[in-house]
Amino acid sequence: MSTRGKPIAALALTLVLFAGVLVAGSGGRAGAVPRTHSLRCPAGVGTGAPGVTRTQIKIAAISTLSGILAADFGSLVPGIRAYFAMVDSHRGVDGRKIVLAYDLDDEGLSSQFQTDARTAIEQDHAFAVVVSSYWFTPSYFVATCTPTYGDNVDGNWSGAPNLYAAGGSVLTLKTIVPAVAYLIDRTRSKSVAILAYNVSTSSDLCRTTGELLRAAGYRVSFTDLRLPPIDANLTPDVQRIQRAGADFVVSCMTVTGNVALARDIQQYGLRVHQLWFDGADASVVKKYKGLLQGVYFDVQSVPETAARLYPGSYPGLQTYLKAMRRYSPGYVDNALSLVGWESAALLVAGIRAARSHLTQAAVVSATNHLTDFTAGGLQQPVDWKTAHFLGTKESCTAFEKVKGVDVVPVLGHGKQVFLCFATSHVRHPEPVAPPRGIPGPRQS
Repeated sequence: MSTRGKPIAALALTLVLFAGVLVAGSGGRAGAVPRTHSLRCPAGVGTGAPGVTRTQIKIAAISTLSGILAADFGSLVPGIRAYFAMVDSHRGVDGRKIVLAYDLDDEGLSSQFQTDARTAIEQDHAFAVVVSSYWFTPSYFVATCTPTYGDNVDGNWSGAPNLYAAGGSVLTLKTIVPAVAYLIDRTRSKSVAILAYNVSTSSDLCRTTGELLRAAGYRVSFTDLRLPPIDANLTPDVQRIQRAGADFVVSCMTVTGNVALARDIQQYGLRVHQLWFDGADASVVKKYKGLLQGVYFDVQSVPETAARLYPGSYPGLQTYLKAMRRYSPGYVDNALSLVGWESAALLVAGIRAARSHLTQAAVVSATNHLTDFTAGGLQQPVDWKTAHFLGTKESCTAFEKVKGVDVVPVLGHGKQVFLCFATSHVRHPEPVAPPRGIPGPRQS
């Protein structure tokens, strides 16, 4: 699916489920993006090159580094720094270093995010901005045509030519469902239970999943989309799942909720398969390995264990791990840091494509002519000619499963970890041919 813009980019969605409770009932956020479907900045906008000197290009990051949301949004920057450091160790781009000169903290506040946006563009004169915040509002970035990168939380990245959510800027929840159906079939499950929080960033995904599974003929025997995001008591739900006879559980909760779910499932002796959209980090698995055995995850980037299991098959992953271990060692297995890395990679690709004509508008235009961007071999190819306003016809995912202290790729073909599905086919789906440029070995 496209939840961080790419088919699923579940990274973007699941990392921010907890954040939704803080704005539930707030009436939403202002600053809708105009659906222009243009691949260029408006005439006369973005024609300058702020932050660019003969030796460097200055970039700003706005993320939540303090406050209650910091755990969900604060780790984007280490991935950015690692990518820029790797590029700069090879003389940068055309002799210019890419410098993350401004690291701004929105403190988990909408008002501070607006202040930071103005500071980055008007005061710091950053050439581009990378964002990790629930409070992202696109209007000022669009008006100035500042190249803007980051994580798609709730679908307000699409439409404008200069907004680049990692993996594509269109949020399309339904595209994940064929992959879910495929896993249900492969595990020979007969009855599905679905759990989510009572906020849209959690419940929308699971509601869509349940509706499409039912329409395709799957039995959904229990659904609860009303759980409180803080300190939810899952024991009653697990008891109802047991009475309903469900043998497959889909969770749209955060790691905390998922671990509580696994604990109650173990306590009540349920024999069920679990699919989580959050919690695939190695640190989580090591901490809760006794509870997580057999849990499945759905991810849209090459799983990290593929570097060890299939040496030489995913050089982009090897590059990522090597750079992260050198420059940001504490964040090697952090999902949001990977989004930062992918965002930085797209910015650098756009700068290189613009060549000597280095203006913001030129980078936007050049980026929007990249048709098979994979962040160096980490994700499904993204066509930026269409990724601002259209979803994909096929969705590629990698399933992982907890085995011991590892989260290992499963159900792929040989060394190819990705499975791709037609997004319109939910009932008993079968993998389709992956798009050209998919990372890893081609399927035979």
